[in-house]
Amino acid sequence: MKDLLITNARVVLADAVTEGISVLLSHGKIKALDCKYAPSDAQVLDAQGNYLLAGFIDTHVHGGGGADFMEGTVESFHTVTETHLRYGTTALCPTSMTASAEETEQFVRTYLAYLQTERKGAKTLGLHLEGPYFSGANEKSKGAQRGDLLRYPDMEEVKRLYALSQGHIVRWDAAPELPGIEEMGKFLSSKGVVCSMGHSQATTEEAERAIAAGFSHVTHCYNACSTYRKVGQKVLDGVVEAAYLHDDVVIELICDGCHIPRGILAMAVKIKGADKVCGITDAMRIAGTDLKVGYLGTKTCGSEVVVDDGVAKLKDLSSFAGSIATTERCLQTLCGKYGLPICTASKLLSLAPAKLLGVEDVMGSIAVGKAADLVLADEDFNITAVFLDGKKAI
Repeated sequence: MKDLLITNARVVLADAVTEGISVLLSHGKIKALDCKYAPSDAQVLDAQGNYLLAGFIDTHVHGGGGADFMEGTVESFHTVTETHLRYGTTALCPTSMTASAEETEQFVRTYLAYLQTERKGAKTLGLHLEGPYFSGANEKSKGAQRGDLLRYPDMEEVKRLYALSQGHIVRWDAAPELPGIEEMGKFLSSKGVVCSMGHSQATTEEAERAIAAGFSHVTHCYNACSTYRKVGQKVLDGVVEAAYLHDDVVIELICDGCHIPRGILAMAVKIKGADKVCGITDAMRIAGTDLKVGYLGTKTCGSEVVVDDGVAKLKDLSSFAGSIATTERCLQTLCGKYGLPICTASKLLSLAPAKLLGVEDVMGSIAVGKAADLVLADEDFNITAVFLDGKKAI
């Protein structure tokens, strides 16, 4: 593969945008920034003043292009990863949802089979299990998860699924108030799995017990996630407050412009710092299509969803149900709608997720030696090109 020289780009680095420089890509990696002397046979691409950003890393994504990872087919994995690559996602974690043990096992087996195929979509960084150990205490905590499939942590099931995955489970979400959560956290965190608190009505005290047992992340913070509220005559705190009190806890926010308002996003970044806030899509199968109805998950484990006012909702409109966002829309929301500096947005969409998964040494920012997984975006934050391992993919 020939070297590729990207010229005339506004390169988005960690804390600054460097204009008009050339970036040399060689053998799948970033070889040089502000390159003055490229090989004579290198291909040259004029960025025409567009932004050059690190490829986006989506750690929470269920589907796209009309497919869902829970379908249990290799074809669905190809469809979802190829769809999201078109919108700037160069790496992602296929995400499950609350389901039967059999369907979750099929999700894991399908991923292992997918890894044996020729892949053209976004890179996969390991599996993310969202559920089934969530609180069904009320509709706020349950969200779009099927209440009849929720259950308490089962260590036999946890160990069986982890062994089945051959170490490919990299994240698992659960509600910290449930019995057995501490044993689950200790086991999974000892294996390097990111344990995340979500779909919960836990108090701060309950969340802190989970943190002590190895939980280090919060699933779509503020959405199906406990915070300050009054129950009867008592005022309670929640998972949100625990996340802010513990510097090492990372949070994620759905950056579709619907789930989280501008002020909440700005506050989260101010309190946690941009490298501790991951921007996610939580995309379901309708993302990247013109469809207005579909399923989050499958007909047996999921819920029927409609698109209303730019967001996926349960059919009765009682709850949001994931999103129809791509990471392109997230960039447009963060920078165009909410006015976030593009360097900060890049941290949320690339560097923070890379750090969460421990891959920041190889991806997540533009630096010499890192993977040449990059995106070009115009002044309106539309994705105009995507590069994977130094090769123009889109």
